[in-house]
Amino acid sequence: MPEREPRKKQEPAIPTPAGVIEISDRRLRERLLSHGMLTSDLEAKALLVQSREQLSLADALVKAGAARGDVLSVLAEIHDVPSLDLDRTFGDPLILDVLPKEKAYQMEALPLFLIEKQLTVALADPDNLMKLDELRAITNKEILPVVTLAQDIRRHLIEYYGERGTAPDSVKSEGLEFDAPPPKAATQDLSAEAADSAGPVVRLLNLVLIRAIEERASDIHIEPRDGKTVVRYRIDGRLQVKPYAIPSSVHSSIVSRIKILSQLDISERRLPQDGRLKLTYAGRKIDVRVSTFPAVRDEKVVMRVLDKEKADYRLDSIGMSEPVLSAWRNAIRAHEGIILVTGPTGSGKSSTLFATLRHLDVPEVNIVTLEDPVEYEIDGITQGQVHDKIGFTFAKGLRSILRQDPEIILVGEIRDAETAGIAVQSALTGHLVLASLHTNDAPSAVTRLADIGVAPYLLSAALLTVLAQRLVRRICPDCVTEATPTEDERQYLGRWIDEPGIPFLEGAGCPKCLGSGYRGRTAVHEVLPISARVRALIARGATAAELAEAARVDGYRSLWADGMPKVAEGLTSLRELARVVGQDA
Repeated sequence: MPEREPRKKQEPAIPTPAGVIEISDRRLRERLLSHGMLTSDLEAKALLVQSREQLSLADALVKAGAARGDVLSVLAEIHDVPSLDLDRTFGDPLILDVLPKEKAYQMEALPLFLIEKQLTVALADPDNLMKLDELRAITNKEILPVVTLAQDIRRHLIEYYGERGTAPDSVKSEGLEFDAPPPKAATQDLSAEAADSAGPVVRLLNLVLIRAIEERASDIHIEPRDGKTVVRYRIDGRLQVKPYAIPSSVHSSIVSRIKILSQLDISERRLPQDGRLKLTYAGRKIDVRVSTFPAVRDEKVVMRVLDKEKADYRLDSIGMSEPVLSAWRNAIRAHEGIILVTGPTGSGKSSTLFATLRHLDVPEVNIVTLEDPVEYEIDGITQGQVHDKIGFTFAKGLRSILRQDPEIILVGEIRDAETAGIAVQSALTGHLVLASLHTNDAPSAVTRLADIGVAPYLLSAALLTVLAQRLVRRICPDCVTEATPTEDERQYLGRWIDEPGIPFLEGAGCPKCLGSGYRGRTAVHEVLPISARVRALIARGATAAELAEAARVDGYRSLWADGMPKVAEGLTSLRELARVVGQDA
């Protein structure tokens, strides 16, 4: 009889719901311990999560609080393949058809990139040879496995393919649903090129929108480049390129899809167009403003994402410091006069004006607005939108508003002498007028109105106050750390670097802030009070510098001075404040 092979010595097992831990789980535990990444407390929490939710040890560890990057890097060591964080990597939705939806769900495999004959697939078990062989047979491609978390694969399968059991080309994705466009838009004929790729394009656009909403993007840029289409998100005021792999051959199809959803003319590619689409994501109502622009290579699309769930602005929640909030509340108690909010595009002027209107909105007051466009609808307020193409301008609309018996008027933007003149006259005839203006600081708003033709004596009589503002990014509270300023920063920021009580902080970058070190924004302001002294200077045509000097006696503080306490609190960084408002005490 042949000799029996000696019995292999069994390694001690760690208790799990199934009795013994899987080999991969044991190897993961050993590597994490050897790297000093696993504490006894974390292990105990992870085993509890694993027992309760029947997860792999890797998923349980992340859910229990382990750093996702640490777990993924160790998984890469164990399996000897690259690791991938699906929350920070964008696959190519245009190649999903290479693996049928039902098979992808069944195998828990997510195809990400296809380069010639090599298909990159995300797997939680890249050592599973039977699964790799089956993937090769189904796709007829060489498989390049990358390891990631099983829970992430399950979640992103829904995001890329749509829910299991739904049609693969459904407009609906996980929690995402478009309001149906009117019949006339739905009957527009797609080009042959768009029709051929309609299914993948639907999935791609769904993914772009979902990721934008989840990452708190305010704008989405879809632009043609040499040989490819580039997607950029504006997050916390900064544009970030996203690593989508989109060939230029489908750019026109993407633009056509967006045009149909936003009720634009897909046959017109020579002129700019503006539209709007509405969608619901995870129960949240989202408005998306769409703008197309004919560039040299093809049309560029910019979509402004307006999340109505985040539009509940209140004066005490938009970042005003106590001195600014007190001065602003005193100013808006007036029954007549003009109040200005100034700053560059994207500085939060509309948010401040909407918060002010909510504060002033009572049943006894008639409030009418004129905007371009109406971004957020406010219940109880009459809102109008200008249409320059048909002659309904700010000036014409403002004349009509005066016949609507208003107490309070909001003018979205003063752009010309006619609008400015009517706004000032309205303020002098018993109305409270709120308006925005594009200037760098509060004193410059006065000289700007004088430059476009408002008589100084009228402005001095009508003007109540001017508020200037900027938005600065908040340091991510999950990765905030002490930083060391560079020599250039020391020279530029001077005494502020070593000012007692002023920390030099930054965010190191973490998954919650997408590696930027910042999450969310707050505002810095300056208020120009119109005292008798300042009013006299306005009447005689004083310069912005003279107005600022006189206003300091009445408590005027610059944007920099308003921002420094927020730096001291650790809300924002000295580096960020200097970037946004410059060093001007």
